Amino acid sequence: MVPSTAADGRSRPRPATPTDVSAAIEERRRRETRRRRMTIALAVAMVVASLALVWLVRFSPVLSVRQVEVRGTSTIPQDQVSRVAQVPVGTPLAQLDSADIAQRVSTGITAVEGVQVHTRPPGTVVIEVTERRAVFHRRVGARLQAVDAAGVVFADVPKPVKGVLQAETATVDNRLLADVASVVASLPPEVASQVQVVRAGSPDRIELALDEGRKVIWGSAAASQDKGRVLQVLLGEQATVFDVSSPATPSTR
Repeated sequence: MVPSTAADGRSRPRPATPTDVSAAIEERRRRETRRRRMTIALAVAMVVASLALVWLVRFSPVLSVRQVEVRGTSTIPQDQVSRVAQVPVGTPLAQLDSADIAQRVSTGITAVEGVQVHTRPPGTVVIEVTERRAVFHRRVGARLQAVDAAGVVFADVPKPVKGVLQAETATVDNRLLADVASVVASLPPEVASQVQVVRAGSPDRIELALDEGRKVIWGSAAASQDKGRVLQVLLGEQATVFDVSSPATPSTR
């Protein structure tokens, strides 16, 4: 409606003409067309941006491997870890198989206990290594072998290390070595300082040779914590043989 002026001077709506209706309809159509075009343009821009991002992350050399960083090693050479890891330089970070890299390091270097691999943009692969720690050294003739808590022999040792006990075992059976490691780890420091060597003929026949010709009959690795506490008390007695194979009923002679 278009306003008009009445005889009394007041304005009142004028009925819309066909021209007015046509103009309003045309304007509405133009607005709807502009809205559709903007929606389509926005959708196209989003698709293009997504494709560009996918290309940048998965295929572009901008985010590809340029260097390898090794962390956590103290006895294992870093270049050895890098060599065994075989990280493919130039590969986009998003296409890198971190699990394969970790598997190659953990199986290729016995002294490695665990590996974590992650990437740091724009082009660095970080390999974090956890080294095995020697719980005791196994005597093999004139040689020494480092053995960890899981009973894994992981390195030759050139000379005795202060504070690391030595052991003689009948075999390199993993269970036997793990049992010896459990026994060694359970010894109170006051007891460990008196041990000359640990001898294990089998999992049920573990003994400790102490200084001054004394001996401890330990038995199996079961209840090792209890045996260690009992032995600590028994060593105050005048005896040459201490039997803690049954910690509830120990004996000396």
